[in-house]
Amino acid sequence: MPRYALVIGIAKYDNLTNLPKAVNDAEKIAELLRELGRFDVQPLPGKLIEGENRWQVTPDKKLIGKELGQTLRTFLLEKAKGSDALIYFAGHGFEALSNTGEPKGFLATSDCNKVDGQNAIAFDDLNTLIAKSQLSSLVVLLDCCYAGSLIERSLIQSSFPVFNSKLDYCLIAASRASERAREDAEGGIFTKAVLEGLAENQADETSGEINVNDLISFVSRQLKQSGQEPIYMDGGRSIPLVWYPPKNPVAAGVVSDECPYRGLQAFDKEHAKFFFGRQKVVNNIQQKLAQANFIPIIGASGSGKSSVVRAGLIPVLENNGWRVLEMTPDVEPLTELRAAFKPFFRNAREFYDCIRNHPDGLRQLILRLPSSERFLLLVDQFEEVFTLCRKEEERHRFIELLTQCHTDRLAIVTTMRADFLEPCLSYESLTKLIQEQAVYMPPLLGGELEEAIASPADLQGYQLERGLLGSIQQEVVGQEKGCLPLLQFALTELWEQRDRQAHQLTVAKYNELGGVTGALNRHAENLYTSFTKHQQDWVKRIFLKLVRTGAQAKDTRQWQAKTKLLSIAGDNPDEQQAINDVLEKLIQGRLIVLDSEPTGEVWVDLAHEALMEGWERFAKWRKEGRELRRLRDRIEDTLRIWEEEPRNENLMMGGLLAKVQERWSELESDLDTATREFYQHSDAQGRQRKTAETFYKIYLSENYA
Repeated sequence: MPRYALVIGIAKYDNLTNLPKAVNDAEKIAELLRELGRFDVQPLPGKLIEGENRWQVTPDKKLIGKELGQTLRTFLLEKAKGSDALIYFAGHGFEALSNTGEPKGFLATSDCNKVDGQNAIAFDDLNTLIAKSQLSSLVVLLDCCYAGSLIERSLIQSSFPVFNSKLDYCLIAASRASERAREDAEGGIFTKAVLEGLAENQADETSGEINVNDLISFVSRQLKQSGQEPIYMDGGRSIPLVWYPPKNPVAAGVVSDECPYRGLQAFDKEHAKFFFGRQKVVNNIQQKLAQANFIPIIGASGSGKSSVVRAGLIPVLENNGWRVLEMTPDVEPLTELRAAFKPFFRNAREFYDCIRNHPDGLRQLILRLPSSERFLLLVDQFEEVFTLCRKEEERHRFIELLTQCHTDRLAIVTTMRADFLEPCLSYESLTKLIQEQAVYMPPLLGGELEEAIASPADLQGYQLERGLLGSIQQEVVGQEKGCLPLLQFALTELWEQRDRQAHQLTVAKYNELGGVTGALNRHAENLYTSFTKHQQDWVKRIFLKLVRTGAQAKDTRQWQAKTKLLSIAGDNPDEQQAINDVLEKLIQGRLIVLDSEPTGEVWVDLAHEALMEGWERFAKWRKEGRELRRLRDRIEDTLRIWEEEPRNENLMMGGLLAKVQERWSELESDLDTATREFYQHSDAQGRQRKTAETFYKIYLSENYA
């Protein structure tokens, strides 16, 4: 497909100061686009270079409004029709009041009048041309003073509503509405950043490509603290701008048998090469990190939050010299936070005091580190602060530490399910940061969804059979949000049953698997029915223990110690070994995962929350006995607190004890030995307390009646 660029650099003005450096900037852009962007470049105002049969931007000519207007019309409606188009402008930009007193945006031409905009190019008129055009894609780069006003007021509010309907577009302005576009000795610092962002060292090693998302991210970082802040708006696919020879090209025709899909597991940096479709979100996070050090990433369960950070963001930061620390809050978030930083500290007391007591604890930790490295702290599954941590004092301190840390050397990224936004509102500092800095995970649609499905297979030398991509897209788009784990699982199953001779993923196997929504349920059912009746009962109890039952249907997964799951069989070693065999089979079937601590303790978790709805039998189990399971969770929470500080007064008491006593016959068989003993101690103490209270009442009645 042909690609066309209109590159404008205006040096001479009748009623405004001349801008000789604008022409130099425009010519550098034109040369780059011509040589590396595969663009047919039209420079304005231009002159023919004798002997080279090409035009270049010239400082010797004026560019009047009538000429620029006609050129834009021809370029957008005729020349670039059906093609990729790019418009670059370096010169003056301004706002003038209309007859109604409303500001309107203009690009200044050599003969324009700044007072009323006469002879200038109104953005309203440019918008009309774009609305009429039939382009494949459009990129607009504006390097002019107050360019942000052209986006923030003129474009978004009135002048460029067409950008909301264009499938593939990107507009980048040099500065915000209140800022001037600055120059250095060479030219505009925005254009300088654009040229550096399109340099070879920024190209993708595999493809050699630099696209608009890459450029936006680079320019935002480069101009941080420069006195001007570039702003942008975009939509659709990430448009490629230039190509260089790949440093690490994937050899054509090479076929690899490594599965490029992740099933129910998140993508991580080891599998980053297979992670496609989320570059815009990754760039958005990077841009936020250039301006703030706390970025909450919020999305539906199954929207790919962890993958975006682990496979998208972390590899980029590590390549730039960052150190990455990872944690989940779990039951004791302060303990998990200490564990993340502990390898860097020898003085345990000083380290502990920073976490527990210092008002600016995280900043103090970073200041005590000897090097000048930058750190990223990833707090994955942030909702565990509300679902697993039962101590409000600990929860409050943890949130305080994260949200009140002010240092350029530490950035904090959290991932959280969107349905846990409400409890965040109880914490003012957290609410404020969510309002200002949150990145919300959009649904994966269009070209990005196509990338996520087809590109990993293509990287391994496999193609999707004709009609398969459309079938998958149609099913995914029609589903509820958060179905990406189901998609990845179906693609993993499809990969295992691929046609190895034709190097294809086929429609027939896709239909046989039950499609995206049926593949996981079919797989889990096949595994479940392979067990005996007795083992199936264990499977049910194992899966329900790996879920924390919430109010209504807001359930979350929760880690369990493997020893706790083995105790389902009581103290019988043979039965415990039998349960261990069941766990191993579930691991091999990719329905549960294990993690080990340095202490040797092994923990078990669901492979993904998608199982809770994607496996129909599991969803049915979760609807049964919810009140009883919530009561079981409360007992185990109380036991955990008592084990930390074993004092008699921390045993179960009051309403909780009364409720457990009432339903003990239903609970007993589902509790391990330690939990049953805890209840028995609580029950005995409760009865003693009740007896003592009875004797005291009798004593009072007999002696003070």
